Amino acid sequence: MINIVPFILSFFISIIPSPDFTCDNYPLNATIRNNLNGDFALVNDLEKIDQGSFIVLEWIDVSLMLPISFQAGEISFTDKKWLWSYQDNESGLRMDNPRFSQRLSSGEIVEHECEAIYPDKTD
Repeated sequence: MINIVPFILSFFISIIPSPDFTCDNYPLNATIRNNLNGDFALVNDLEKIDQGSFIVLEWIDVSLMLPISFQAGEISFTDKKWLWSYQDNESGLRMDNPRFSQRLSSGEIVEHECEAIYPDKTD
C-alpha cells in the first residue's frame, strides 16, 4: 500500500528564503524570477524555481542578474564570475546564510559573508 502521508505533507512544505540580507555589513536584496515561459514571474519558494530562473541581486553599487546553475543537488545562480547559492552538495541547504562569492580577474575567489534578515515578529 502507498504511504500517502509524505505525499500530502509535500504540499505544505516550502523553502522560502528571505529576500533581504546583510552581506559584509551592507544590505543586499535578492529577487528570484522564473522565465521559462517569458513571464518573469516572481518566485518566493525555492521548490518552485524552473529551468529559466534567474536571481537579481542589488548590493552596494553592484546590480547582478545571475542565471540558474544546473549543478545536480544545488540551488545556485552563477555567471561564472559571481555565485549565489542557497544549497550545495558540500554544505546542504543554507537559506539563512547563502554563499555569495566573486571570482576576481586574478582567479582569486572572494567569499562575502551573508546573513538573512527576517522581519521582527515580536511586533
